[in-house]
Amino acid sequence: MNNHLPPLTENLSVEINRMVKGTLVFFLLGITKMDLGTAEIVDIKKAKSSPSYPDVMPKQMIVKIEKISVENRLVDLIVKYCPPKIVIVEASVALENILDRHIFNLKQALLIQCRAFLGEYQCDPYFDEEHSVYCVSDYEGNPENIISEHKSSIAGLLKTERIPLDEEEINTTLKFNIKYTQDDITIVDWDGTFIFDPRGDFASNIELLEIAHLQLLRLRVLEHESEKRLEKAALLLQKTTARKIPWLKSREIRHSLREIIEIRTKSILESEATERNIKLIGDWYSARLFDLVAKKLHLEAWKININKTLDALEDIYSMLSENFSMSFSTTLEFIMTFSWFVLLIGYFLLFFLDIFHRG
Repeated sequence: MNNHLPPLTENLSVEINRMVKGTLVFFLLGITKMDLGTAEIVDIKKAKSSPSYPDVMPKQMIVKIEKISVENRLVDLIVKYCPPKIVIVEASVALENILDRHIFNLKQALLIQCRAFLGEYQCDPYFDEEHSVYCVSDYEGNPENIISEHKSSIAGLLKTERIPLDEEEINTTLKFNIKYTQDDITIVDWDGTFIFDPRGDFASNIELLEIAHLQLLRLRVLEHESEKRLEKAALLLQKTTARKIPWLKSREIRHSLREIIEIRTKSILESEATERNIKLIGDWYSARLFDLVAKKLHLEAWKININKTLDALEDIYSMLSENFSMSFSTTLEFIMTFSWFVLLIGYFLLFFLDIFHRG
């Protein structure tokens, strides 16, 4: 029976060929209530050509650097601050085989650790954004050969899906990619990104991924705030229709209208400005990669939904304002009529008193 077994060295060779060495970079973004704007600014050196426009990328500042142990692995952890109010926890761990099934458990453990760090900076536990970046540089030639050999595992990691995916789903997932040179490729999905680059130029891509998820986080918070205001406005409108609300609430309506204007302004300043600056780069790799990630995260759809909510809010508060104006006018007319009525009664009393005294 042993004669039919392949040599041990052959088995080892096959096993080694199946391993893909790389680094997992897991980042988590949160919104803090603290002011952390006194840290060292991150200077990311880019290997790819790009114009030297100032202030195109949002500034990231280093808050903390330390090493921790997760799942018996050494993890390099960096806490960064991106004004206004965004904290990024970035964990990096070198892996002998980045396609190992154990990665799912490792990612979950990293998520727990990163959330604990966000908690230290008073971040809102209900709003965070996570993403996994699989960085591979230990290869030669065309990375598509590696992708073709391990496409099922790569697609599963990109989608954080343990069960085997359908062939069509795998191919659709892997098509969402961008290349810069003949021997690199970046594949983007909602939960993860694979970056193959033999020169190890990962930092600039990771920075763009973090900015895109920063935009998504801000849009999620903005939508939540808008939905809360919409519910409040609908309740106010219902009470107004039922005449259960005093006219003094008009101050609240004016305040709410100002808040809507502030929300739109905030959206333009924080989100639109960042994307506009990046798109100023035009056809350069950074702009094209950001556009690819933005499409995958459906950032434009988020903006459209938020604008629809804000439009609905403006309509409701406009109706409320009109109702209160009419109600206030009616109240004034009633007061004037009542005052004239009281005045007439007073005149009649004086008239009868005068007749009584004369008699």
